Amino acid sequence: MSTSTDRFSENVQQLSPSATIAVSSLAKELKAEGRDIINLSAGEPDFPTPSFIARAGIAAIEAGKTRYTPAAGLPELRQAVADTLGAAHGPEVDPAGVVVSAGAKQALFNALFVLTGPGDRVLVPVPYWTSYPEIVQLARAEFVPVHGAEERGYRVGPDELDAAWDPRVRALILNSPSNPSGAVYRLEELEAIAGWAAERGVWIISDEIYARLCYVADRAPGVLDLPLSLRDRAVV
Repeated sequence: MSTSTDRFSENVQQLSPSATIAVSSLAKELKAEGRDIINLSAGEPDFPTPSFIARAGIAAIEAGKTRYTPAAGLPELRQAVADTLGAAHGPEVDPAGVVVSAGAKQALFNALFVLTGPGDRVLVPVPYWTSYPEIVQLARAEFVPVHGAEERGYRVGPDELDAAWDPRVRALILNSPSNPSGAVYRLEELEAIAGWAAERGVWIISDEIYARLCYVADRAPGVLDLPLSLRDRAVV
């Protein structure tokens, strides 16, 4: 008799469940038992969806906006995203370069699946979000951790990246502000990394999901703050 997992392909048999979801589920179970639990597992707010967002969603459903959209997303939404990014970062952002996804995990997988494949390697600074290794593996690439110095807040630079590089390295996942360390890369550090990536022909996948959770400025610096010449091989 087959087990519950051997019916699946090798693409997923080696994947591990999300540690974040596992801890979140445990916290919810304990809370349901009446335990006093403070759940710090999943990165979600403890307040309900703001009413203006809820009303907009309800209005869209009532207006019949429930059909298929273009694969890259609604043109007006892509334009709004481009306008928002352009206002925040300065240089104009072309909406043709904007693709709407169902969430961050899908966006990361899509980028890795398009840019990497079997035999390719993906550099990821340590410590890292628990889902990165599984997403890289699902894209059939090899996950390569890169260690930064503790005294630098675990941020990496060209020296650490070069030590981990070989001709098979195809991409670098850079997360700033970092989950879980909280490290924030300075603009000059991002510029140095982008310059290194350009020289090595490496794609930068910049995970900036926490950019607005920065308490020394309105937002953390990001790849879109760099000169246009250094953004050609970057995905945000």
